[in-house]
Amino acid sequence: MKINWGTSIVITFVAFITFILYFVVKTFTQKEYDYNLVSEEYYQEELNFQSTINQSINAKDLSQKVIFELVNDVLTVKIPNLNEDGIVGEIQFYRPSNDKLDFVKAIYNDEIKITDNELVKGRWNAVITWHYAKEPKKTYYQKEQFYF
Repeated sequence: MKINWGTSIVITFVAFITFILYFVVKTFTQKEYDYNLVSEEYYQEELNFQSTINQSINAKDLSQKVIFELVNDVLTVKIPNLNEDGIVGEIQFYRPSNDKLDFVKAIYNDEIKITDNELVKGRWNAVITWHYAKEPKKTYYQKEQFYF
């Protein structure tokens, strides 16, 4: 049996539509493609955005920056302790691909170590907010992306 050109075009279109539908169904049904990019409190965060900008400018004005080091599956976050007063704050770890892995770690000193028990391999976002004990009104904010 010989297939004419009209039948070939129809078969090609059907194959293409089947191919596209397969990937659409695969994307919507598998958990590995489920990304949660919006915060639950996005409206409140938008209202506080100007203070975040000011805190980010404070962090950029520091002579030393926050350093992320990854050595032997241990992430070390070093925060500059400029006046030896003590540091108070928190680091929020966000996993873009799975919001169930998000967590917050308190800051009490200038060096924080996070092991592979707390972080899963892959891309992470970290939001660091801190202030020095003698300057509680001047807050610093820094956002980083890293791969663990």
